[in-house]
Amino acid sequence: MNRRTKYLLVTFYLIAFFSTACKDDLPTSSSSSFKPEDVQLETKLQTYLSQSYPCNITSVEVTKDNVIIKGNKPSELPTIYLGEIAPYENVVEANKFSPSYPVTENNFTITVDRYLKQGDTTYDRLLSKWILFTPEEKTDKIVSSAHYADIIYPNQELEQLKLRNKKGIGGLFYNQFVSDIDDLNISSATVNVVVNHFFHLSPMSGDIPYEYGGKTYYVNEPYLNSSLDKILILAATRKISVAAIILFNRAEDSIDPLFGKLMEHPDNNGGAYTMPNMTTPESVHAYAAVMNYLASRYCRKDNLYGRIAHWIIHNEVDASIQWVNMGVKPITVFTDTYLKSMRLCYNIVRQYDTHSETFASFTHSWTSPCSPEWNSSKDILTLLNKYSQTEGDFQWAVAYHSYPYDLFNPRTWDDPRATLSMNTEFITFRNLEVLNKWALTKENMYLKKIKRSVWLSEAGINSRSYSEESFKEQSAGFAYAWKKLNGLEGIDGLQWHNWFDNEGDGGGILLGLRKFIDKNNGEPKPVWELYRQAGTPTEDEAFAPSLDVIGISDWNIIDPF
Repeated sequence: MNRRTKYLLVTFYLIAFFSTACKDDLPTSSSSSFKPEDVQLETKLQTYLSQSYPCNITSVEVTKDNVIIKGNKPSELPTIYLGEIAPYENVVEANKFSPSYPVTENNFTITVDRYLKQGDTTYDRLLSKWILFTPEEKTDKIVSSAHYADIIYPNQELEQLKLRNKKGIGGLFYNQFVSDIDDLNISSATVNVVVNHFFHLSPMSGDIPYEYGGKTYYVNEPYLNSSLDKILILAATRKISVAAIILFNRAEDSIDPLFGKLMEHPDNNGGAYTMPNMTTPESVHAYAAVMNYLASRYCRKDNLYGRIAHWIIHNEVDASIQWVNMGVKPITVFTDTYLKSMRLCYNIVRQYDTHSETFASFTHSWTSPCSPEWNSSKDILTLLNKYSQTEGDFQWAVAYHSYPYDLFNPRTWDDPRATLSMNTEFITFRNLEVLNKWALTKENMYLKKIKRSVWLSEAGINSRSYSEESFKEQSAGFAYAWKKLNGLEGIDGLQWHNWFDNEGDGGGILLGLRKFIDKNNGEPKPVWELYRQAGTPTEDEAFAPSLDVIGISDWNIIDPF
């Protein structure tokens, strides 16, 4: 089987993400020591985020042709300068800022051209952040925090796709059971978008050219026609809100190894996927081209190819060494790079859809990483908030994977390490109240007044086997999760993982609403029927047998927390 055929076949099956349960018998690796340069960068970034500066950039507006930067400085300061920082540059490691513009007024407005010629390509300053500095002989001294675009010129207006209910499916793909979308009354879904499967530096069979910023790339459109387009068109006709999970293969797993090498983070040392390379102009330009292509294709008024409403930026970033590998990094260094990736996607997509949100993705580990090389979800969220406060807020959201503590155990109501504490080790279906409280806390809101969307974008309940008892426990786990979810206003939806039992989930786990599509013809499990009746007038009747399984008398299970 050739490389291309292999990847085409993979597409028609769910590319499953398996969030490893934090079990005592799982192997753990000792934390590698950080590189000295990463330790130094960590210190610089933490200092930058905690620093108070005398000057301030108050807003950055990106119009069709210009970037308008406004700010202020104290009158006692002499002339200062406005500098630009591209995504491949680091604000705390820049020696000299170029280009630069003199600032003489205490309250200033500076307008610059939006597009900047760089050799054979054109750079879109939509992607930049801006900073104030005083020139020094060797190293310029920054006198403000950097600031990203606050207002982005929309080239069109699209309808906002609001969720009709909290019921969704994760890893949507076209198959003989797509009628489930109607039968289950699905309102939201996720799709996997592995960029390396269709985006190339050199033309390959079936490719069409795509020009962005003066450079030509190549896109395998037949691949998209046969995979993403079919299911996205189906979803669009039903006004289903679909979030795309953006993933990059490592170079060795790429159809086009040259594109894979360009996009692989230079410190990647393994993992299922790589953090995209945010360190060179060439890689950032290619990444921007990818997102511009996807947004222009899937954010159209006519829904010609279907609709993507939101964008989940990579997968389970607290477990980055497995899912978004850029080597073992201190948490601020990692989050700084991740934020650059989120911002690039957000700024490009918002031109096409002003309602689109960019989601950060997390495992069920809240304060207790399952491996020494993992980070804490809560700590990364805290840093995202800090960066938003420092460099300008944007409408990012949370894609949380609230599996039971032990993914194999469907009795999530008994999760031992999921407690009603903001410092709980894990957030599972058992203690969704914690995530709900986080979402409704003013300090965590967009501009401290708009609740960030929270999707349980990958979560499900295992059936230990295909026995009657196992099916009862899986159904009870879902009933419990659904009643919790619908009692919490801070959590917007659940995208059930998995639609089908899938070998890719690993370890014999059976998370599907249906049995294996290949071995069992996708036969529905009892939980499928329960999922169908959830949110209907027959819900309580259908859910009643689960009360005895759980050992409770009613569904008054929301804790006042």
